[in-house]
Amino acid sequence: MFSLPIRRQHLVKHSATIVLAAFASITAIQSADAEKRRSRPVVEDVLQDTISGPAVLAVVSIKDQRVSIYDAAGGSMSARVSSGRTDYETPVGVYSVLQKEEEHHSNLYDDASMPFMQRLTWSGIALHAGQLPGYPASHGCVRMPDSFAQRLFPMTRVGMRVVVAYDDVAPVEISHPLLMKPTPPQALRSAIAIPMSYQDPDGGDATNAAFEPDLRNWPARQAEYDALKSIADGKRILADAAVDQAKEMEQAIADKKEPRDRATKALRKAEASKKAADTRLDKADKALNSAKSDKAKKKWEDAKARALKDAESATAKVAAAAEALKAADAEFQAATQAAAPALAARDAAVAVFEEAKRKTKPISVFISLKTQRLYVRQGYEPVFEAPVTISDPDKPIGTHVFTAMDYANGAHDVRWMAVSLGHREADYASNDDRRRRLSDADTPPLTNAAEASAALDRITIPPEVAEKLSSAVWPGSSLIVSDEAASKETAKSTDFVVLISTEPQGGIKKRPKQFFRNDNFQGDSADDFYYGYDRYGRRQAYPRQKSFFGWW
Repeated sequence: MFSLPIRRQHLVKHSATIVLAAFASITAIQSADAEKRRSRPVVEDVLQDTISGPAVLAVVSIKDQRVSIYDAAGGSMSARVSSGRTDYETPVGVYSVLQKEEEHHSNLYDDASMPFMQRLTWSGIALHAGQLPGYPASHGCVRMPDSFAQRLFPMTRVGMRVVVAYDDVAPVEISHPLLMKPTPPQALRSAIAIPMSYQDPDGGDATNAAFEPDLRNWPARQAEYDALKSIADGKRILADAAVDQAKEMEQAIADKKEPRDRATKALRKAEASKKAADTRLDKADKALNSAKSDKAKKKWEDAKARALKDAESATAKVAAAAEALKAADAEFQAATQAAAPALAARDAAVAVFEEAKRKTKPISVFISLKTQRLYVRQGYEPVFEAPVTISDPDKPIGTHVFTAMDYANGAHDVRWMAVSLGHREADYASNDDRRRRLSDADTPPLTNAAEASAALDRITIPPEVAEKLSSAVWPGSSLIVSDEAASKETAKSTDFVVLISTEPQGGIKKRPKQFFRNDNFQGDSADDFYYGYDRYGRRQAYPRQKSFFGWW
């Protein structure tokens, strides 16, 4: 009868032996892993660093898993990155920085931390600090080393051009007659401008200063810029005054609209009551006509009398409600007419202010072989478009980005840099290629200036359009030439986003279709909402933390 307890003791001893052996094995494996980590060479965040001024261009290489930042003087710094993994690839294409937030969190991936976030699309593609496993691993963003992202953050401005390429490539200086040259300073004040839609008249434009060109070395241009900015500031004062007056008139309209709406509801209620009374009267009249006995006739005569009385009362109420609505509507219309001059004056003042403000910002020009048109944006808003002629329209022209880095020749010319995006090879998804690590000696090859120049040779821009573009060129302006049309990501409050259709675009295509409130705008129009899944304008200071997803 003692066999069962003895067996249990044997099992306990045997289990303890197994647990101790497993623990020893795990400890040995952990020690071996720790030794491997200690034996690995230290990976520096920055591969090279010769940058000396503000960042004006960023190039991300998908193949080399590297980002390179360039300044106007030709300096650069680069670091390893982790782009979008398979099915969530960071789309190859042309972007710009739309928004910057030092502390940002994803609202989809477990509130994952995205420190030093620099947004590239409103649907959620961004540069930010995150984990770097040595290969593409994100859900579409470009993760950078934390210390590198922190250092880069104050060096960039909203509006900086960002190019995502498959093969790494460095910008090369280029000169071509098609590239915009500045109008002489004295002529800038009278340059023709096309008004943009007015936004935020109360001075909440957080990106306004971000578009200011760097003119520290060009006193003449700085003076001209200061003059234009002074004009814009003066126009803003007038616009603000007009907006304030218009708000008062709009409030007067609102004050009259509320009584009119109440009167409208009262009339509808009275009409519904009259309809019900008329229905009861009609029912009683029919019943009376078909009654056979004196008792039934008496019953329906009384019912008809009550229904007739109710119908007469309802008719009187309808007439009174209609009269009240007529009076309320007359007051509303009078307030609307009285406000019309103030509202028109506001719209005119705002248009003049926007025209003056726009002249101080760099322009972006996009030429599409697919549409055979030229498009212009300034301050992240569309300005105008025009047809262009591109020779050999059936022949691909490639995708080339030309950036105005600085003035040259006494501010009578502009230094342009070109970056061309090559097409991928068949081994795009090769595991060996995607997981390889760079040596610090790897440097990106220069863009082929001859090929970029040949693309410009094929384009003819109407003289009046070229003149208008030259009147608005500042350092930071850009020209994009591509086989592609602008992406659907090119929308409100964006620069041009151009995606290469031959490259995987999982990082954008996998974005959930959700709408979020855009707190930077007011009202109930469609513009008050944006498409995407990343939080807009999140300003709360959250502690930086890693989640199950790492840093997204």
